[in-house]
Amino acid sequence: MSELDDIRRQYESGKLDSIKEDLGHFICLHRAKILDYRAEQEGKGLSLPDDAAIKFYLLRYRSINPQREIKEQLEEIQREKWIRGVLTGCAPDAQEVALEWARTHSAAWRQHRVTTIVYVFEQEKDRYCAMLRT
Repeated sequence: MSELDDIRRQYESGKLDSIKEDLGHFICLHRAKILDYRAEQEGKGLSLPDDAAIKFYLLRYRSINPQREIKEQLEEIQREKWIRGVLTGCAPDAQEVALEWARTHSAAWRQHRVTTIVYVFEQEKDRYCAMLRT
């Protein structure tokens, strides 16, 4: 199964509803900055429709709810600690697991998260673009 197939399945099952909420809140909270970003791009000769302005801003910002994202990364680290404990039969060094997870997985985790956010945006972009205009 591809990454997009996995994201689609999660979206259809409602597992990405928290990202839907976070995205709506993010757009409302950053509305002025998104509009400023679009104006800045227009000043450079690049005319952006609402959906492109939001997507480019999202790609530049890369996070819509840092608190939730940190919590979810910590859950992944806890899962890794549990797996290692099961495999070795004893509790692993928590700091070592966290450091190793960050070095090995954090960049891919962030990229997957950004891909997921953009996917969710694309599914309901009319609604999100309307938030930018209000």
